[in-house]
Amino acid sequence: MKKFTSVALVLVLILSVFAMASCAKKDGDTTTAADTTVPVEAVAKYRILDDGLNEEEYAIGFRKGDQTLRDKVQSILAEMKADGTLGEISTKWFGSDVTTVKTTPTTLNPDAKDDSLKKVLDAGVLVLGLDASFKPMGFTNENGEIVGFDIDVAEEVCKRMGVKLEKKGIEWSTKEKPLNAGIIDCIWNGMSVSEERAKAMNLSEAYMDNKMVFVVPASSDITSPEQLKGKKVALQSGSTAQEILEGSEYAADMEIVALGTNVEALQQLDLGMVDAVFMDLVVAEYENTQSK
Repeated sequence: MKKFTSVALVLVLILSVFAMASCAKKDGDTTTAADTTVPVEAVAKYRILDDGLNEEEYAIGFRKGDQTLRDKVQSILAEMKADGTLGEISTKWFGSDVTTVKTTPTTLNPDAKDDSLKKVLDAGVLVLGLDASFKPMGFTNENGEIVGFDIDVAEEVCKRMGVKLEKKGIEWSTKEKPLNAGIIDCIWNGMSVSEERAKAMNLSEAYMDNKMVFVVPASSDITSPEQLKGKKVALQSGSTAQEILEGSEYAADMEIVALGTNVEALQQLDLGMVDAVFMDLVVAEYENTQSK
C-alpha cells in the first residue's frame, strides 16, 4: 500500500510540473530572442548608376612579337571553354559562365616562328603581371595570397602547358614597362581592350565583357551621372576608366581624382572624400556581393 501511495505521489508531482509549464507558456513570455528575430534583407553598400559610358572587353596582353606563346594560351582557353572548365571557374566567382571565349580561335598564326613559347617551356614558369588589388580578377586576400578569377584560369592554363605560374605585382599605370623589359610574360588582370593597348601589346581574343560605371554610396541621393556635376569622382590612374571619363562629355563638369587602385578609390568614397567612383562593372558588382 505504501509503495502504491509513493508512486501516486510521484505521478501527481510530475503532472503538476507539466501543468505549471503549460500555464507559464500561455501567460508568460518564454519566446527566445532567436524566435522573435525578424530576418533583415541584406542591403548593398553601393549603388551602381545604370548609365555606363561604354561597353568593353577584357583580354590578355603579351609582348609584341610573342605570337607562339599568345597562341598557345589562346588554344588552351578554347579547350577549357569546350570541356566546361572555364565555365566552372566563372561560376565559382560570378555565379554563372560569363566568359566569351570561342571554342575555335580565329586569330592563331600557325606560321609564327618566335621563341616566346619555347622560353616559357624551358624556364618551366609563366610570369603573370597584375595589379594585385583588382577584385575579383586578381587580388591579395586576407592570408596574403594572390587569388581571383584570372588567377584560377591562369593556373589551369599553366597546368595544361606543364609549367608553374608565378604571380608578380606591377604598377598598373606603367604596366607595359615590365612586359617590354621581359620581367613578366603577360599582363593578365581584367585588362580592358583599347586601341592604344592593341598597338602596344599582342592581345589575346577577348574572354569577358565589361563596362565602366559610376558607383555611389547606397545612401546617396545621386541617381544619374548628370547629378555628378561639380562633384569629385575617383578612378584608377592609368586605367581605361580614366581614358574614357576624361574623354567624355562629363569630364568638364566634375573633378576627377586619379588614385593608384580601385581599392583606394572606394576607400575615399566610404570616407566621404569623393562623391563617386568610376570603375569596372565587374568590380563594382563583386564589391556589393561582398558587402551583403
